[in-house]
Amino acid sequence: MSDESKQSGDASLRGNLHRLVIIRMLAIVGESVAVAGAVYGLKMPLPLLPLFGIISMHLLVNAATWWWLHGSNSVSALGFFMQLCLDVMVLALLLYFAGGATNPFVSLLLLPLVVAAVVLAKAYVWVMALLVAVVYALLMALFQPMPHVASSLGHDFDWHVLGMWFSFLLGVALIVFFVLRMAESLRQRDQNLAQAREREMRDEKLVALGTLAAGAAHELGTPLSTMAVLSKDLELEYADDADLAPRLAILRQQIKRCKETLSMISASAGQMKAGSGGRLSLDDFLNKVIAEWRVRRPQAQLCFRLEGTQPAPLIVSEEGLGQAIVTFLDNAADSSPDDIEMSCDWDSGCLQMTIADRGEGIAPELREQLGKKPFSTKAEGHGLGLLLAHAIIERLGGYVTVEEREGGGACVRVELDLTSLLIDV
Repeated sequence: MSDESKQSGDASLRGNLHRLVIIRMLAIVGESVAVAGAVYGLKMPLPLLPLFGIISMHLLVNAATWWWLHGSNSVSALGFFMQLCLDVMVLALLLYFAGGATNPFVSLLLLPLVVAAVVLAKAYVWVMALLVAVVYALLMALFQPMPHVASSLGHDFDWHVLGMWFSFLLGVALIVFFVLRMAESLRQRDQNLAQAREREMRDEKLVALGTLAAGAAHELGTPLSTMAVLSKDLELEYADDADLAPRLAILRQQIKRCKETLSMISASAGQMKAGSGGRLSLDDFLNKVIAEWRVRRPQAQLCFRLEGTQPAPLIVSEEGLGQAIVTFLDNAADSSPDDIEMSCDWDSGCLQMTIADRGEGIAPELREQLGKKPFSTKAEGHGLGLLLAHAIIERLGGYVTVEEREGGGACVRVELDLTSLLIDV
């Protein structure tokens, strides 16, 4: 979970606990009025000292929680759950001195369960459901009866209490299976919205980056053409120089590589070259990308395996996908050039790629940043390559996961839906 998600969850729990404190204050007032009305209005012989002692303790705890909330303390899900458990225990003690399960207010035990179902995760809801069910069951056997109720209804009232118990269990089941699912749906919606906002922010950065890249490609085109012409003239002029001629050839090769990179940037911006967008079988496309990468990184030791249904599906030669694969391979080669493994498996509609190295790997807390914002473990890196690679894979309908490789190193797994690349024959 990212830091922003944790802060958002903490703020939500603080707000819910603040509302719980207000509701609890109203409940304390209601409890006091109910006890006073029963004793002085209905002349019920209830034990005032224990009842008002429990209510006073509840008031002190609520005041302490209110004061604690106005500090800089964080609120955890467990802390919120314990607050609800406290409310259950207080209500159970009050009911113990006021008729137990025969008290009509026993159904108030459902309220903490409702709050837990809406606010907390499923595990907490199940524990709360068990707690209130056990408390209700204990209140059926352990309580101080109200004399006037027992004398007026007699033993037949036991059937009424038993019916209330089954009714309570039915209410618990409804809350757990319906309200809980509704709450989970709302939480899933909020999570999807948060992920959509993260993607939108990342896409805004990529759009800005693409605009700068297109401008840079336009500005650098002319100087590189001039350099290419001059380097060619120099290579012809010093063709007999055994020391200088090879260096000039390397210089021309690097200039050519820069021009090809700018051409690819222009293609990504929508200015497609005449030779792009061709059709290739998937295995030919992957072999082509790997062959070009081997030329660029001749020192890297790559073990490359292709496994999949034959004949391989026919796809559009997507330059963006090739660049994403090259980026993952470059990062693996930078980490451990002597031990890189890549395997590709496919069927008629899905491609799965695995690229593994034996480098230092990536810490778990840093893996969450990959693909969301520029991030690099290299001193000279800016992290834009991985950001773009993740964006390309997601644009094509796939996703990327980074895991720790068994025995040390990192393992990049790419799963790609081929639907958008397939060509109908």
